[in-house]
Amino acid sequence: MVLIAISITAFLIILGLLSPDEKTRIGVISNAFILFAFMLILPLIFLRYQREKAIREMEEKMPAFLRDLVEALNSGLPFHQAIIASSKLDYGELSKEIKKMANQISWGMPVNKALDQFIDRVKSSKKLYMSLKILRESYFTGGDVVSTLNSLADNLTQLNEVEREKGGILNQYVILIYAIVFIFVAILVAVNRLMIPIFKVSEMPGGGEIAVFKSPCSESSNFICEIMAIPAQYLFGIEDPKGIGGYYVSIFFYMSTIIAIACGMVVGEIREGSTIAGLKHSVILTVAVWGILLLLKIFNFLGV
Repeated sequence: MVLIAISITAFLIILGLLSPDEKTRIGVISNAFILFAFMLILPLIFLRYQREKAIREMEEKMPAFLRDLVEALNSGLPFHQAIIASSKLDYGELSKEIKKMANQISWGMPVNKALDQFIDRVKSSKKLYMSLKILRESYFTGGDVVSTLNSLADNLTQLNEVEREKGGILNQYVILIYAIVFIFVAILVAVNRLMIPIFKVSEMPGGGEIAVFKSPCSESSNFICEIMAIPAQYLFGIEDPKGIGGYYVSIFFYMSTIIAIACGMVVGEIREGSTIAGLKHSVILTVAVWGILLLLKIFNFLGV
């Protein structure tokens, strides 16, 4: 990903440098760096989310693995053979790690080393980390291993059930936060539709109309005004992106985007306790908000 991103960025920068027009050159080079950031950040976020999703599935399947391991031990198999036998069963994402550990053991690696490597691969999950630590210590310290593993499986099952119940309770707050974002967009659209015509013109006593309020960027071309004009010009196709209509449409667009990202992060923390999961909700809300605003512009509901 890094090599592809660097190659494309370098190609665009070279094109920009070869351009005779200064504005085109600056635009191409700046867009190249923005594209470089997206090409790196978005795939990494996606891979991180996929990893967290796999970890959650492993946590769900760990009690089943422990119970199958207990059954194998009760049948008279030694511990390392019980792991190899359990690796032939299906535990979803957890099966990949168990099969890797079973292969290592079958190749002659000591059980403690294979378990240590397994623990190191899933140490990002406190639940899996502590479960495997208990599994390792119960085997090497001796005693009633079967009883210990049964208790561990029961505790993990209860913990998973509590987390599912918690998720069900918190779903109503997730729906509420989603609703807040769309209500916020509706309020902004209503303000935009009602107030911009008032700001634009006012009737003169003798007839005719005059402008009563100008955009701060109508007679300015600084960097901030150029940024403010981007949504109005390129997304909504407003003829005068620096006029009062374009100015407020851009402000409301940026406000809606910030609210969508912030609320998505809150949803991720509430529902899944993960910042990466929050980024997923932020992307969903941001795309939804942008889609709604563009549809409203198509049907002339934005007031500009």
